[in-house]
Amino acid sequence: MEQIQRNMEEALRNIADNTHRGDKQGSREANQYSSFKDFMDTKPPVFKEALELLEVDEWINTMEQKFCLLRMTEELKAEYAAHQLHGPTGIWWSHHRTTYPEGTPITWNRFTTAFRGNYIPPGVVEMKVGEFMRLSQGTKSVKEYLHAFNNLPRYAPEFVNMEAKKIASFQRGLSPKMLKTMGTGTRATFNAYISDSLT
Repeated sequence: MEQIQRNMEEALRNIADNTHRGDKQGSREANQYSSFKDFMDTKPPVFKEALELLEVDEWINTMEQKFCLLRMTEELKAEYAAHQLHGPTGIWWSHHRTTYPEGTPITWNRFTTAFRGNYIPPGVVEMKVGEFMRLSQGTKSVKEYLHAFNNLPRYAPEFVNMEAKKIASFQRGLSPKMLKTMGTGTRATFNAYISDSLT
């Protein structure tokens, strides 16, 4: 009789353990992705309109930094980010969403492509590439020239996607006096080159 009771107690313990593990696993599955509240707790920026083209990429970059703190699908990223579009941009997005066939998944990539396309049309990108190619130090200090240089390569990534290309693009705009000061020494990285030019 005692053996039967011990067996029953053992069986009940096993059931309780399995139920507890199941609850934990179910809880993990239910909370697999970050909630909208989790997202809002990161204090994501609102986007109303772009007065400068750079504001578009800055907003996207900031949002991507927030996403790194959370567990999200590509579709959740787009959905949560869309809630931060207010004013004219919010109206634009509401209209733009209707251009997709019903049931089309709107991923973060699809969202950013549409967003950039609306605010940075191809003609403007070409204009910025031209501006980058014509950029020169002139009477600016190296620091001022560097600041201007850092703001434009995002529109001409093919000229800065390798260290050697980035250095060559930067050198192209340096004043003859600065180029002479820098000499012909080779630096392995853009940061090393900049460090030398600022000393």
